[in-house]
Amino acid sequence: MSSTSQVKKAKTRKAKKISITLPEREGEMLKMYAKELGISRPAAVRRIVRDALKQYKATSHKDEPQNQLGLFDTLQVDIFNNRTKTAD
Repeated sequence: MSSTSQVKKAKTRKAKKISITLPEREGEMLKMYAKELGISRPAAVRRIVRDALKQYKATSHKDEPQNQLGLFDTLQVDIFNNRTKTAD
């Protein structure tokens, strides 16, 4: 019996290419920002977008669809027997 080893290839994620156009003044600001940090302009844009998206995610609301029954909501009862949902 000969054993054949199959090597699995690692799946690489495709990066989404997005092109943007900036006014001349903002292009110069981006150039200064990148120079100050010692990185390239595309790396600076990626950093700016990543930071903005992290900030957005932290402040965005996790809205639950209206068709959910709320079966797994945690209810909290206070000393006056009032019920409120707890925020996770």
